[in-house]
Amino acid sequence: MINSIFIICSALAAFYTRNFLENFQDLKPPSLQLLVAFWQDESEHVRMAARSIFHCAASHAIPLPLCNSKPNDSNSTISRSGGRDEHLGDVVVESISPKAEKQEISQDEESKILTWLESYEVLDWISCVGGTSQDAMTSHIIVAAALAIWYPSLVKPKLSMLVVHPLTKLAMAMNEKYSSTAAELLAEGMESTWKECMVSEIPRLIGDIFFQVELSGPSSKSVTEIPAASFSIKQTLVEVLLPSLAMTDIPGFLTVIESQIWSTASDSPVHMVSLLTLIRIMRGSPRYLAQYLDKVCKATSYLG
Repeated sequence: MINSIFIICSALAAFYTRNFLENFQDLKPPSLQLLVAFWQDESEHVRMAARSIFHCAASHAIPLPLCNSKPNDSNSTISRSGGRDEHLGDVVVESISPKAEKQEISQDEESKILTWLESYEVLDWISCVGGTSQDAMTSHIIVAAALAIWYPSLVKPKLSMLVVHPLTKLAMAMNEKYSSTAAELLAEGMESTWKECMVSEIPRLIGDIFFQVELSGPSSKSVTEIPAASFSIKQTLVEVLLPSLAMTDIPGFLTVIESQIWSTASDSPVHMVSLLTLIRIMRGSPRYLAQYLDKVCKATSYLG
């Protein structure tokens, strides 16, 4: 009975707080970091509530170091009087060329984003969920990645480039609280956001996923000995992230599975995962796969 009441309350809270910030301008939005702490909660209702409120609060609660402050005048990025900008802090402007000024501001913005992403300070919300300073930094990565995918016009253009590598490391870190979420965000934004930032690294990431698959093979621990959280993360890597990577870089994927198949035992789960992913590519991107295979066949005939 108590559990049912909890589920109903969380669902109602998410539903009725959706428009609070639009109707009550003075109301302080919830911490986005606090909300992502519940994105992998065991209860589906809690996960849905946290994500729903995140989307409602996102445009009002973007951290200042990430917020995109578009200038009114395209030829001047900051006030010539050297005044204070709410996003850039205290700035003293000298007589410098627009190009040098723009580069200096870009470097300053990049530095602020990196500082925020690498922040270890214990915030107020951490005590609410019994987290650590490491959780604080990890949640920053998730928040930044989610904003870069879903609200790219509201954040600084360089954010995606600066957060993609921490996000990738987090996805492969097998972190019980955040790795599955990181893998889902990588997969969701691969084509629209991350591809240009990491195109040359996709084959290596595919190889890392296959390595995790091999660790759960017959020669390793039995399935009953693998922690549930670890099994869930690997499932997300294989069923969500791997197909997205494979369809983004089909030649790279085929090269990796060729080397994996020759270097692993016949009873390795790598073989089954490779086949299932290949089937998904054929269903999701049949045209691109056919074009690539046609090129390979023509190249082979020329060599023959």
